[in-house]
Amino acid sequence: MNLKTTLGAFALMTVVAMGATAPASGAETTNTVPRLATAHSTGTDGSLSSGQVLLGSGNSHFNGNPVTIQTTNSGSLYSLNDPTRPGLSCGPLNGPVFTKTTDTWGNGTGTSLETACVDVMFAAQKHWDMLRDWLGRNGVDGAGRFYPASVGLNNVNAYWDGTRAVFGHNSAHTKQLTSLDVVGYQYGLAVYEMSGSDDGNGAEARDLNKSAADIFGTLTEHYVNHPLALDEPDYLIGEEVNTVGTGPLIHMYNPSLTGQQNCYGSLLPPYYGGPQDHWFYLLAEGTNPPGKPASPVCAGPSSLTGIGIQKAARIFYLGIQRKSLGWSYGRARVATMQAAKNLYGCPEMNATKAAWTAIRVPGQVGEPTCSMPTPSPTSPSGPSPSPSGITVDPPSARVGPGGSTTVQIKLSPGTPQQVPLSASGSPAGTAVSIIRDDQSTTAIINVSAGTPQGTYTITFVATSEGSTKTTYFTLIVAGDDD
Repeated sequence: MNLKTTLGAFALMTVVAMGATAPASGAETTNTVPRLATAHSTGTDGSLSSGQVLLGSGNSHFNGNPVTIQTTNSGSLYSLNDPTRPGLSCGPLNGPVFTKTTDTWGNGTGTSLETACVDVMFAAQKHWDMLRDWLGRNGVDGAGRFYPASVGLNNVNAYWDGTRAVFGHNSAHTKQLTSLDVVGYQYGLAVYEMSGSDDGNGAEARDLNKSAADIFGTLTEHYVNHPLALDEPDYLIGEEVNTVGTGPLIHMYNPSLTGQQNCYGSLLPPYYGGPQDHWFYLLAEGTNPPGKPASPVCAGPSSLTGIGIQKAARIFYLGIQRKSLGWSYGRARVATMQAAKNLYGCPEMNATKAAWTAIRVPGQVGEPTCSMPTPSPTSPSGPSPSPSGITVDPPSARVGPGGSTTVQIKLSPGTPQQVPLSASGSPAGTAVSIIRDDQSTTAIINVSAGTPQGTYTITFVATSEGSTKTTYFTLIVAGDDD
């Protein structure tokens, strides 16, 4: 268990005791009709058989009504347990998972604990989907596993304790702390903890840990992409729950608005993660994005152009796969610059570098360099054109010994679909098979049961007429207990 995350509820540094724990509200029902999805089987009389995976219907507080959440049926009872995301369940603190005789959940109020679990299940399921679709990660732990949630903590707090996420209420006792960004934040702490290796317990490592959770909460919001009336995508943390009655706890585009640091410098407790939050916004959105808040710079050019949140997310995520003891802002700069260069190329690497410079993280020894090649004219006739670019999607994946993963190799427009491709750098016992047709190219990576656990870089190369383009895929071989 990573001890520095156990009391890390957003920017709250003080746990405020509020008396006895509120009772659970497991008997609440609505008239919304549940829907069956991917059921394993039904009985001959049409009744539901034990253990079916269902799409239950929930009345949420933060995500609209009704919402669909995956639940389980066993006998005559339904439960807030998602077997398609092993380990994910929700119930009251120090109590069992919520169960009932109908697959309808919550009443939409901010004080209902059953409703809080509806919001947690919805957000956690979307968080899983975001990790899979945007980052190529298989579950919170990277090996197909999630973790349970408990609601009803009688404090103005929420935390990840290394085995579960726990959620309390706001200071006004009007809302549970279960909005999209807060749920994504808590499980983001888990993703960060289970990426790379131990980062140590230094001031910068703790600040980067806190910021990573902000980023994962923000990614969950953007993946869901709710309309403005709900928990819409933005770069604020905690604005919907109004934790202490003063609005958002964090403005990632300008952390100083809530008393945090915009710029890298002397980091003193409490650790809020402001500098890296600011870096991420500048990388994703730039200094003056249309329709979004302007963001100041601390150094360097006064104007930056963002590369988009999904690219920024992948660069950040691949960077933290290199996390290790003594993690610092300088090391994060090097890791993300290398990730950007490997994933995309010079423009994105230079944008990553510029965003770090903009928050005053200085250049580091050993950081990658990149210069844009001068394009050469293309002959109107003769041999087929050289490859113009290659990427791999997703850029990384975690696979257990004996498992496999499939990635898509994308060739930039103008590149012949049939240019020669090769792969190198796979660990012992791993086979990479490239499969292609007229529309797509995929690579199947099969990891043997005897492949040593560790992090490996597989290089994919496209070569034609003397020109070579390269992209990189990070393979993390790890067992269920790593």
